[in-house]
Amino acid sequence: MKPLTTAAALFAASAVVLSCVAALSPEPDRVTDRRVYERSAEQVIVPDCSDLHCFRVLVPWVLGRLPGSSTLRWKAYAVLANAAAAAGVWMLCLAIGLGRRAALFASALSACGFGAFYTLHDPFTSDPLMYALGPAISTALASGQLAAAAALSIVGATAKEFAAAPAYMFMLYDASLRRWAAAFRAMLVGNAAFLTWALLTIALMIRFNYSWGLNGAGSGNLTGGAALAVWAGPQSARGIVFAMFNEFAALYVLAPAGLLVASPPLRRLALVSLPIAALFGYVQQPDRALWNFHFLVTPLAALVLERVAPPLAWTTVALFAIGNLRVGAQLPIATAARLAIALSMLLAVAAAAIAVRRDRRLVAGAGVRLADAL
Repeated sequence: MKPLTTAAALFAASAVVLSCVAALSPEPDRVTDRRVYERSAEQVIVPDCSDLHCFRVLVPWVLGRLPGSSTLRWKAYAVLANAAAAAGVWMLCLAIGLGRRAALFASALSACGFGAFYTLHDPFTSDPLMYALGPAISTALASGQLAAAAALSIVGATAKEFAAAPAYMFMLYDASLRRWAAAFRAMLVGNAAFLTWALLTIALMIRFNYSWGLNGAGSGNLTGGAALAVWAGPQSARGIVFAMFNEFAALYVLAPAGLLVASPPLRRLALVSLPIAALFGYVQQPDRALWNFHFLVTPLAALVLERVAPPLAWTTVALFAIGNLRVGAQLPIATAARLAIALSMLLAVAAAAIAVRRDRRLVAGAGVRLADAL
């Protein structure tokens, strides 16, 4: 099958699965950002709005013009955006040189990860769009399609500031290789998105008296811990550990092992993204912000899974998904989810050990053959 045909098939399959999860996921039993987004959707401009999410206008402005109930519109948006993210990861994997099997694993991991499932539980956020734009912008940049990357970044910046991040990642990547012209072009794409976000923010503040409120003030307090301090302050150490663990779970084992066996370009791209990921984890709620970088984490994990037997690989993916049905989509399956998470961690450790050992054997064998040839 052609890549675009396969991507379309993955999008459709992911949309079906995610629709079922969204339908089963209960309503959040705590205060969310729903009211802010619904007001933006209904009124377009909410004078004197004092919430950071008031500035993330693209998604509510679009969804507010569509028919149907609010819950249906927002859940459908989350389903379609996360399905697009899964298909986008497939295309990105092929663009950066991964095989089709690894691309399939990466796509599945992105579709059933914590971030994706959580936005099916609480869809009133711009996050699903960012999950889709991350791999799409990165694919355009990796393929040299700067106009497409710039257009996606600029439009995406009206939904959330993360849309500028992929371009800055590629800027650092090219700069680390001293490809200054390519780094400059990537910087222009990132700057265009950042300036769009900044100008929109300033315009809404001046014209309609918007403000960031308490949540935005926390994010802007860079010397006082920013959003990281606001998020961690009321929590226990145990709560922080569990929240951060839930975000990636088995990927915490698979992705570092994948970094060991990755190609030098992919390894370099992942490493230069770390300071950008750290920045977003600092100025946004870290247990959700870091899933924006799923399009780098899941391909690394997939490199491990493609090196082990298919039954082991797919069982790991399935258990990873079942665990996220609880911690992400909040389905009432606590016992099954705890067991699934524990087993997925054990299988991830086994898969990582097999993959790294296998790669070392291949490298050693290549060295012996080279020595014999010389």
